[in-house]
Formats: sequence, C-alpha cells, structure tokens
Amino acid sequence: MPTGGTGMEYTAMEQYWIWLSSVEGIGPKRFYQLLSIFEDARSVWDALEDGGDRSLFKFLGKQALDNLRNARDAGYFYRLFDELERKKIRAVPRIGDSYPAALSAIYDPPPTLYVRGEGPLEDDRMFAVVGSRRATRDGSRAAREISEGLAREDVTVVSGMARGIDTCAHEGALAGRGRTIAVLGCGVDVVYPPENDRLAEQILEEGGLIISEYVPGTRPYPGNFPARNRIISGMTSGTLLVEGAKNSGAMITVNFAMDQNRDVFAVPGSIYSPLSQAPNRLIIDGAVPVVSPWEILEYYHWGKRPEAAPLEPRTQIQLDPDDESLVIPLREQELSFDELANITGFSPSKLNSHLTMLELRGIIIKVPGGMYRAYG
Repeated sequence: MPTGGTGMEYTAMEQYWIWLSSVEGIGPKRFYQLLSIFEDARSVWDALEDGGDRSLFKFLGKQALDNLRNARDAGYFYRLFDELERKKIRAVPRIGDSYPAALSAIYDPPPTLYVRGEGPLEDDRMFAVVGSRRATRDGSRAAREISEGLAREDVTVVSGMARGIDTCAHEGALAGRGRTIAVLGCGVDVVYPPENDRLAEQILEEGGLIISEYVPGTRPYPGNFPARNRIISGMTSGTLLVEGAKNSGAMITVNFAMDQNRDVFAVPGSIYSPLSQAPNRLIIDGAVPVVSPWEILEYYHWGKRPEAAPLEPRTQIQLDPDDESLVIPLREQELSFDELANITGFSPSKLNSHLTMLELRGIIIKVPGGMYRAYG
C-alpha cells in the first residue's frame, strides 16, 4: 500500500482521501456515498484489491467504477502527488486542518481543494463579488471601486476570474493592496479565460490564491462552472451581485448563497437596463442595496465610513412624513421589519419600498439579524 514517499506533508489518511477525490467520475456526491459505505478512503483502496466486490460499488456505474479500479495503482498514486509537488500545488483535504470551516459546513463541500499560492484559505473577513461576463462600463467601475474599498479594509475579495465583473473585482482588490481569491471551474494550472494569465500571476504575487476542486489539468468544461459557484458563496460571509440579466449565470452564485444562509447584496441599476434586472429584483426581495463599499463594511462592522462635514440647515435632507415616521424611531434604536410595520401601520410592500429608498439615499442601513438603524 503506497503510503508516504510523496514528498509532501500529508498524513497517510489524507493521501488516500486526496487520491479518492482525484479519480475522474468520483465527484462529491459519489465520494461521500463511498465514505458512507466504507470507513474511510483507505478502506476503499483496500476493498478494490483484486478488482473489488461489484455489489459494494454498484451505485457508481460502470465508467466510474472502471476509473476507480484503474486508479487503484501505486503508479497513479505517486504520479498524482509528484504532479502536485512539481507544479507547486497544495491539495487541501476536507479532513485537514487548513480546510475552510465555513465551506466545510455547506451541503456538498468539495472533498479536496487544489491551491496555488501560500496564504490561508480562510480569513476573518471574506466577501464575494460576482456579476455578468458582459459588464457595462458602469458595472465594471462599480465592481472595481467596491472591491478596492473592501480590500483597503482588509477584506479578502473572492470571485471566479471570469470575464467581466469577476475580473474587475480581482483587479479592484489588487488596486486596494488587498488579498483576493480566484475560484476556478478548471484545474488551477489552467488559466481561463486565457487573457487573464497576467491577472492570475498578480493575484499570486500579492499574496492571493487560485483554487479549484478539480484536479490539475482539468479543462474548463461548461458543466464545471455552476458547481464551482457554491465554493465562492460557501467560503464567504456574503455575496454581492453587481450586474446580471434575469437568468444570469451569476444568479447561480446568489442562489447558492441563499441556500447556504449567506447574506446577499446587490448594486441597483437603471430599470431600463437588462443587466440590472437581477440586482434590482434582489433588492425588491430584500437584498441589501450597495452603492459603495461602506454598505458592506458597516453591515458586518468591518469599518466605519468617514464622518461627513455637517450639512448647512438649508441643505438638510428633506423627508416626507412617511419617511420621517420610519427614521425617527430608528435614530433611537435598531428595529426589525415587523417592528417598523407595527409602529407605522404600513403594508409590507409599502414599508419595503420606503426602507429600500432610505437605504439608497444613505439615511438608514440594514444590519445583521434583519435589523435597521439610522446613520449618525
């Protein structure tokens, strides 16, 4: 049995875990099914001796079982770890100490993460910025400026290094002298899109990471990208959607975030822009509207916006009576949506409309726990 000798600092159990998760056709679902039958990954290796008992592996299907049998080979085992060492790629198994705790807690965590870069996979402040590949000029600017502002407050910006908003998010974080993590839908040794080759180098040079659940050499197959989005949302506190059409692929990440009980934020846009359909709808449905990094930073108490100079009386913001009935109690204490409804007597739709507009005007803010408070 091929334990040790890989030249890498893994326990024997971690080596078998990484081996099993690397086999083509053994995705997370089948991987965890195997572990529910066998005690651990090493037991799977042992059970495959002499081809293995077909009845124990019948749920895999013929091709996946053939792949597993072929991989039950010392040559395959050592080639895998030799390639990782040669390409300076870390394999981080879920059973290892370096695996992100937040990601481990989601419904279907990747069994193993492959990592380029030297920094940790988990920080106290991690936030996802995603959006359309066909970003507008304003959307690109918003992604860059918001990500730069987050990075300047020591927030690690996580995105997918795709064209458009993802690329702008990484570039903004680098401009803010911060750390950024790119989660790929291919092997970490395969840069996709290819024009982001220099961006990938910059991410690593500035202490960031490039990670994937796919073994090195995996090509960017279309089916890989929806699955990788659960990693982007799963390892972060919240996800910001900058631009996206109604059926945008970026909404997959947002939906994962909601399923994982993560916070959702959105940049509002023109009601006439197709790329504002998804973020505007999210805001209507309760996402936190974002027009600067400060909405995110203050939501998590990661930073406080600089105090503005007092306004002259003649330029004080004017509120209509309905808005005043909301703002006055929020100056005294944080209140929930239901508490505000009881105080004002507003219908849910009317209350949601007023709260959204007050947030966009920077008069109130939504804070963790679904509570609201006034600025100042």
